[in-house]
Amino acid sequence: MAGLTASGIGSGLDVNSLVSQLMTVEQRPLTALATKEASYQSKLSAFGQLKSALSTLQTAANTLKDAAKFSATRATVAGGAPFSATSTSEASAGNYSIEVQALAKEQRTATSATTEFAPAAGDLIVTFGKVDGGIFTPGTAAPKTLNFAGGTLEAFRDAINDGDLGISASIVNNGTVKQLVIKGDATGAEQAFQLSGTTGLSVDPTVAGVSSDPTYNLAGAQDAQVNVDGIIVTRSTNTLSDVLEGVTFTLNKEDVGTPYALTVADDKSSATSAINAFVKAYNDLSTTIKSLTAYDAENKQASTLTGDATARSMQSQLRNMLGGAISGLAGAARLSDIGVSFTATGGLEVNSSKLTEALSNPTLDVGTFFAGTDTVDGFATRISERIDGFIGAEGLIAGRTDGINSSIKSIDNQREQLTARLTRIEARYRAQFTALDTLLSGFTQTSNYLTQQLANLPGSSSSN
Repeated sequence: MAGLTASGIGSGLDVNSLVSQLMTVEQRPLTALATKEASYQSKLSAFGQLKSALSTLQTAANTLKDAAKFSATRATVAGGAPFSATSTSEASAGNYSIEVQALAKEQRTATSATTEFAPAAGDLIVTFGKVDGGIFTPGTAAPKTLNFAGGTLEAFRDAINDGDLGISASIVNNGTVKQLVIKGDATGAEQAFQLSGTTGLSVDPTVAGVSSDPTYNLAGAQDAQVNVDGIIVTRSTNTLSDVLEGVTFTLNKEDVGTPYALTVADDKSSATSAINAFVKAYNDLSTTIKSLTAYDAENKQASTLTGDATARSMQSQLRNMLGGAISGLAGAARLSDIGVSFTATGGLEVNSSKLTEALSNPTLDVGTFFAGTDTVDGFATRISERIDGFIGAEGLIAGRTDGINSSIKSIDNQREQLTARLTRIEARYRAQFTALDTLLSGFTQTSNYLTQQLANLPGSSSSN
C-alpha cells in the first residue's frame, strides 16, 4: 500500500512567504492612500509655484507705484571732470558749467620730524574755530578736554582716538623718529582746531611752521569752492546737494581755471525698465498657469491643476484688470494707452515706440496712471492689492493650501489606523499558518507511523 504523503507541506510550510503574499493584497488600501497623498503634495507644489510667480508680479507692480520714477532725470558730466554728479526727479533739465576751485579739507598737524614727542600726564584741550586773516576765532562750541594719565606716544594716540574729541591721531615712523599726526574729523574752514593744555602738545592753526618745530601744520582746514555758471559757491564738505535743486555733486580734485560741462536731462530708462519688468512678470505667471492647468488631449493626460477653479479665477481676474480702464484720471486710463497690450496667446507685449511717446507726453501722465492720486488708486496699486487677495494670509491660495494640508493630515491619520490594522492582520495570519504548520506536521508524523506499521504486516511485500 502506498504511503500517505503531503509534498511541500507539514513542517516545511513556508509561513513567511504565504503571509507576505497575503499582506501584499491587504496593503492595497495603503498604496492607494500614498497615491492620493502624492497627488495632494503635487497640488501644494503647484500652488507654491503660482504664489511665487504672483509674488514676483506684485513686486514688479509695487515698483511702478513710485511716481518719481516717471519724472526721473540723469546727470552727465564731461569726460575727465574732477567731480561726479547725480540727479533726482526734482532736478531741472539744463546745461551747466562747473569749475572746482578748491576741495574741502580737514586740518592736519604733526609733531617734530627731528625730535620725538614725549607726552606728559595732564589735560589736552581741543578748541574748534576758524582762521580768518591770520587770526584764529574760536567757534560757539565749548572746548573738549582729554585727561591723559601719562604713558607712551602710542598710549597718547589711543587716548586721543578714544576721547571723542573731534580729532583723530596716528603715528608715522619717518625713519628718524616717530611723528604723531593729528587731523580733524570733519572738513571745512570752521573745523580748524587749536591744541593746548599740560600734555606738552600745543598747536596754533594760524602758524604753518617747519618740520623741526615741536609741531607744524601740514594742511589747514578749508571749505570747498565751486564756480557754478559764474557764481562762487562754498561748502564745508565735498558733497554738495543744495547748490542745484535735485543735483548732488561729489568733488574729487581741484582743477582751477578749467570749467566742465554738466548736463541734466529727462531719463525715462528706469520707467521703461520697470514697465518691461512688469510685462515679463505677467507673462511668466501666464506661462506658469498654462503649464499647471493644461490638458494633453492626445495622450489624455491632465496637469496638476487642470480644471482647478482657483487657478482659473485668479487668471480671469488679472486679465480683466489688465484690460480694464481706470476712471477718474485725466491722462492714460488703460495699459493700451501707453503701448502695452495683449497678444493672441494671452500674454502682454510692449510697443516700444508707443511707450516712449507716452512717457514723453505730459498729457498722458503715465506716472499718475501707475501711481494714482490722493483720491484714485493707480494701476499698480490695484494690481498689487488684488494679488494680496490671492497670496495673502487670508487669500485664495492660503485657503486652498489649508484645505489640502487638512486632507494630507487626514491621510496621515488613516495611514496610522490602517497600519495598526495591518499589523493585527499580519499577526493573525502568522498565528493561523503557524497553527496549520503544527497540525500538518502532526499529520505527517501520523502518516509516517502508519506507513511503517503497514509495511511490517505479513505479506505486505507482495501486496502490490
